Amino acid sequence: MQFQPRSYWLAWRCTIPQALHELLSSIGQIYFQSSPIFGIALLLCLYLSDPALAKGCVLGAWVASATAWMLAFPDDDRRQGLYSFNGALSGAGLAALYPFNSVLLAWIALAAVMTALLSRAVQCLGVPVLTSLFVLVMWLTAAAAPQLGLQALPVRPTVAAHALLFQLPEAIANISFARGGALGILLCAVVAARDWRQGLWLLAGASMGLAAPASAGGAGVNCALTLLGLTVHGRSWLWRLGGGAACVVFCMAFATMGLSAFTAPFVLTTWLVLWWSGPPHTRPSQPPAH
Repeated sequence: MQFQPRSYWLAWRCTIPQALHELLSSIGQIYFQSSPIFGIALLLCLYLSDPALAKGCVLGAWVASATAWMLAFPDDDRRQGLYSFNGALSGAGLAALYPFNSVLLAWIALAAVMTALLSRAVQCLGVPVLTSLFVLVMWLTAAAAPQLGLQALPVRPTVAAHALLFQLPEAIANISFARGGALGILLCAVVAARDWRQGLWLLAGASMGLAAPASAGGAGVNCALTLLGLTVHGRSWLWRLGGGAACVVFCMAFATMGLSAFTAPFVLTTWLVLWWSGPPHTRPSQPPAH
């Protein structure tokens, strides 16, 4: 067989953009956005919040994507980032809560492999994985941190924002561990630019969570994700609002038990609503993600 350098060069030119597209799409899927443009915007927000967040996110997404590619997971789902967004969010979350060192990098890579494998397993069961594997990674890390030599970083002080105008975008940014109302506004604007309905329900979810009792910790983040997810999955506005209310109850339950919920209330609520509501009542605004 004759060596043809031109064919190899063309293959590389095609492969590199595809891999970059897949990487950025997986990062965007944290907000149900299979879009490299949104992935770039989110990476920018993470970097401006703390460069370690962006590095951890990229590492998690890249390792998970590479795992899915090497194991020949279905191409369409892999290119949309469905097997790697949990790795991306886990990388950002771990970088936000633990010192960014070689041990953490190795743990992020291991967690990314695990999330890719479990994403495929859960998909085969016909269940949307959502961010359940991110929650699992964070809980496992908290339990194994002493053995790994990881010590949680001190909680960063937050600036009290009494105006709802500032609290809403802050909650939206906190979904991915980014910080700052301005960055939340950017993320919401990019979501709305792709689909104004998704942007509106993302804001509505954050509003519902922030209006919840103070005992419902993390309600802003979880309600925003819940209403956005149910919108993407084509559920009616009644199911979306009902899901938001149920999400608040789950947040209060986790707080009562003294557990760090992360996005578990969103996951449990969305699973419950999708199971209870049956097939979508409206046409999904985009192919169901997660």
